[in-house]
Amino acid sequence: MKKRILAVTTSVILAMSILITGCGTKTTKDGSTAQATTAPAAGGKVSINLKSEPPQMNSILTTDSTSGNVQRHVFEGLTRLGKDGKPIPAIAEKWETSSDGLKWTFTLRDAKWSDGSAITADDFKFGITQLLKKDVAAEYAYLGYYIKNGEEFNKGTAKEEDLGVKALDPKKLEITLAKPAPFLLDLLAFHSFLPVKKDFYEKQDGGKKYGAEAANMLYNGPWMIKEWKHDDSLILVKNTNYWNAKEIKLDEIKMNMIKDSNTQLNSFNAGELDMVNALSGTQVPQVEAAGGKVTSFPDGSSWYMEFNLKDKVMSNVNIRKALSAAIDRTSFTKNVLKNKSVPATSFTNPVIFGQKEAFSKEVGALVKDNDVTTAKDLFAKGLKELGLDKAPKIEMIADDTDTAKRDTQAFQEMWRKNLGLEVTISNMPFKARLERMTNKDFSVVMAGWSADYNDPISFLDMFETGNGNNHTSYSNADYDKLLKAAQNEKDVNKRMDTLKSMEKKLMEDMPITPVYWRYIDYTSNPKLQGVVRQFGQDIDLYWASLTK
Repeated sequence: MKKRILAVTTSVILAMSILITGCGTKTTKDGSTAQATTAPAAGGKVSINLKSEPPQMNSILTTDSTSGNVQRHVFEGLTRLGKDGKPIPAIAEKWETSSDGLKWTFTLRDAKWSDGSAITADDFKFGITQLLKKDVAAEYAYLGYYIKNGEEFNKGTAKEEDLGVKALDPKKLEITLAKPAPFLLDLLAFHSFLPVKKDFYEKQDGGKKYGAEAANMLYNGPWMIKEWKHDDSLILVKNTNYWNAKEIKLDEIKMNMIKDSNTQLNSFNAGELDMVNALSGTQVPQVEAAGGKVTSFPDGSSWYMEFNLKDKVMSNVNIRKALSAAIDRTSFTKNVLKNKSVPATSFTNPVIFGQKEAFSKEVGALVKDNDVTTAKDLFAKGLKELGLDKAPKIEMIADDTDTAKRDTQAFQEMWRKNLGLEVTISNMPFKARLERMTNKDFSVVMAGWSADYNDPISFLDMFETGNGNNHTSYSNADYDKLLKAAQNEKDVNKRMDTLKSMEKKLMEDMPITPVYWRYIDYTSNPKLQGVVRQFGQDIDLYWASLTK
């Protein structure tokens, strides 16, 4: 789950993946960077930083990008995203689709699980069925609503046999859609649609322990988890049973969990890390002064405030709009983040396509930025509507990293100065923060979201009434109707117009307020080449190697 911007050019929008390179780079026609010709060494071990413990390694239940960054390396779906961010064959070697685009037949290649058993169509069917089972309560179940009877099955009004997922034989999987999904192949690369071997899953205490430890998972990706020291590190080793193992260059990947940005940089300088995947604004000049190369890219994520509408104070729309207008986004990106991240003028990130250009540009600026006069008027009006004489104290929850503490303190001061509002900050581990969001146990939280595929609906559908990722408890019948219309509209232009109406409605009701669209600065070991970073999935070591 995750977030930025100045001016987004067409080349930035098209070049949504970047190959990290060492000794030299060349620019490709699509605007991305590709490694210069340097011979890779056979094998090799690399060390990167996850920053925090992966909260949920059961792919059926995963909602966060940290877990997704691990799963991308140890599991594989029917498709995977290639170097250019477009879906390519993975466990499915080919597929066919009907003329109306609603029926898809996938042919699986001869692939194995890490225990040597064959991967079958039933493994994919089981994973998708679990995602949609009502009692599993997967927050991402709604992604399966594109499948015929997916929503009905999830809500208990259809049976499992009615679901549009059929194993025609061990090597053929048929998926029938209920509505158009032009992004289906992208979606099938997402962790929610990974295969799960039924008998192994059920041996893990009926699935309750699946993903809890390294031994509680069966792998089908390029690597396997050899060692998991919780809140410290993961060690991944090459999976010799992976169907494309001969093309995988790295023998071992160590994924550290270093929360502090200075500790991370010190570890890199000491040779203990091969990549600092997110430098703070103050660290960039330090790295460049020492002769290091820093590269920046838009990771496609939007960072925003979520307001809990079940909270008495946050239930008032004028209070929410006041908090939004009191934020100085320009100052925050320039003086706190100190990188290329950009003040957000709407929710959907600019890497997402609209009709002719970035969706965010087509929808226009929808939030008031640093409008203190308006903020004070709205705040006073909201307090009066709530029957309050003075501003109450509110709690803002956030991660316990040094950068999260820095960011929340900046907002705390803006609200104190501009509104006279006292905000208590509660910092906690990433997993604990996600749990409190899921349990609606917060007033305000700084959160981030990155699209699962390149379409505005991947940002907007989570605010449907009852959606598992709708932590704000926002519910608006008109918004829900617009979503249904967009999901079923076949005319591209009409669909985009409906999505724009959804974004405008969301900003009008303001259960969230966008803050910035994120750019990430990083540096790496000059010998480490071929690492792909792209929106929606971030670090991918599939093509990585160490040069001689």
